[in-house]
Amino acid sequence: MEEKGLDMVIAPASQADCRLIARLMLERRIDEPHFQRLARSRLQRMLYERWAAPRFLSRDADTFRATVGGELAGFLVLLYEHPAVVIVDMAALEPFKGQFLERHLLAHAAQVAAQREYPYLRAALAAGDAYVAERFQEAGFQPLDFRRWEFSGTVRAREIPPGITMQPLAGRALLDRRRHYLQMELDAAQPAGRELIEAYYLPRRPPLSQAFEVLHEGEPFGYLAVQRERGTYVLNLSTLPEWWAGDLEVALVTAFPVLAARAEQASVRLIPDTTPHADALAGALTALGLLRRLSEPDIWFKALGREDPQAG
Repeated sequence: MEEKGLDMVIAPASQADCRLIARLMLERRIDEPHFQRLARSRLQRMLYERWAAPRFLSRDADTFRATVGGELAGFLVLLYEHPAVVIVDMAALEPFKGQFLERHLLAHAAQVAAQREYPYLRAALAAGDAYVAERFQEAGFQPLDFRRWEFSGTVRAREIPPGITMQPLAGRALLDRRRHYLQMELDAAQPAGRELIEAYYLPRRPPLSQAFEVLHEGEPFGYLAVQRERGTYVLNLSTLPEWWAGDLEVALVTAFPVLAARAEQASVRLIPDTTPHADALAGALTALGLLRRLSEPDIWFKALGREDPQAG
């Protein structure tokens, strides 16, 4: 299938195209953590450019090239993960940025999704890339308000408040309590795209992270998962809405990393499940010196329940 508009053609990429697109993807996304790690190793970069990425683009993904006047002007990479067609990458090359090429590529993705009867498009954007976010917004995408914000920085020694206990979770109990608190938070937040959140993020097997049910004077009110990544404690938090940003919740999430580290201070990244929860916590946590920022990657989506006005 080809889509033509002006002097533009969007068509499936050849193997040679895929090798070129693999190199362009690395160059374009070099500031992202995953690609930075690739770039630091000559061997890993060579394997990525010459074998791993071209193989993925030609065999696992649907990759399309956009040409203008016979010149490569952009590309689109799609995967299929029900209920969404996933836009792995989409870019207009210089000097074709700002000439509506991105709009045509996103319209093409919507056409593919409609033909395959997928109800959503989903894309992972680099957090803070205003140009790309604007192109997606113009095409009818919106952010998926789930784990979109994080708070990071250094917390200092303090005690967990009296009456707070943490019950370790494992196996089926971990899975059940995780799903319970996540559903409660989603019920309170009512985020757009909830079907996507439940499809991709409701756990179907116990996660590998250490997890606790949090209780106050014996009454459960939340779930806290903990991983340590290169010296930083990464906390994922779901609590009942009436506890959001209360003194006990704030004291818990700032005291736990220091106690776990057995030190006077600890590096922390806290990721609440929903944006309303993050909004509620923002004042108290930024007052303690934590920085609020968009999580990587920033997930955007588009529902395709009606005909895409840009398609065709």
